[in-house]
Amino acid sequence: MSSQAVVRMSPQSNLGDIFVCMRFLGGMMEVGVIGLGSMGFAMASHLLAAGHEVTVYNRTEAKAHPLIEDGAMFSHDPAGAAQGDIVITMLSDDHAVESVVFGMHGSAGDGSDVIEGLLMHQSPNCIHVSMSTIGVQLVKRLEQGYAAQGKQFISAPVMGRPDVAERGELVVMASGNKSAIDKCQPVFDAIGRITHVVGDTPVQAATIKLAANFMLSSMIETMGEAFALVRKNGADHHKFLEIMAKDFFKSPIYEKYGAIIANEKFGGGAFTVKLQEKDTRLAVAAAIESQVPMPLLFAIENAFLSSIGQGKGDMDPCAIAQLAAENAGLR
Repeated sequence: MSSQAVVRMSPQSNLGDIFVCMRFLGGMMEVGVIGLGSMGFAMASHLLAAGHEVTVYNRTEAKAHPLIEDGAMFSHDPAGAAQGDIVITMLSDDHAVESVVFGMHGSAGDGSDVIEGLLMHQSPNCIHVSMSTIGVQLVKRLEQGYAAQGKQFISAPVMGRPDVAERGELVVMASGNKSAIDKCQPVFDAIGRITHVVGDTPVQAATIKLAANFMLSSMIETMGEAFALVRKNGADHHKFLEIMAKDFFKSPIYEKYGAIIANEKFGGGAFTVKLQEKDTRLAVAAAIESQVPMPLLFAIENAFLSSIGQGKGDMDPCAIAQLAAENAGLR
């Protein structure tokens, strides 16, 4: 609906109805953000800056304080963040998403660690947008669960590291009900530079995200092996990177990740070997379920496991490139 559209309200319309229509005309929405890691925090910050009403939930409330100072509201349970137009989940893994959506009763015994699930307590008109990188089996369960409740669920994982999220330049890949995706577009515009609609079922976007992460990991692995070959024969691996990244592939991915490998700057950050291994493991599960042979994927999973076993789990994922150097006797 354009900002020039005419809205005709019946005499029985109340102020709440009028406010809702005005809110959508202006592009302002009530958005919940569940999960305030590096990615979720950046998303919530951009949503606030765009003028949306934002309610956040995080198990550690202290992480929300800067957002609260900027105008966000804090909910003490996930369901409280799912009473508006849209609720985003941006969580670390399948278990965290399952706990939030289906609920969790912990072992404390005093009710302090009980999480009321979104599925049963989410507002009927609220759209759940899953932006986490999660497995295809879980996405199918979520889709079935929401369909059974007559509630809306779409998948919209993103590509981009935390620094990209901070700049509001994420690439959003959305799939599911087209009408629901259209309603979410103002939110996607606030957090990303482009939105790709990739299908009409949530599992399609989830699969594309896993495939994209596999390609990224394979680029890291091949650069590590190529750099080892170049170095072992006395050539300048920095010059090799310049040729590959600027004159051959012309890719910011090769340029950025290649520089990390060439300079051996593997210091820890929000994007780690452990997290990339988790995503790779999800891709392995999807390949097995789909009966798609992916020998390189399995080799890369082993590389991540080897790095974790060597105590490099909290380093940048590019640290797997060290394995090739070590195997070549360069370290």
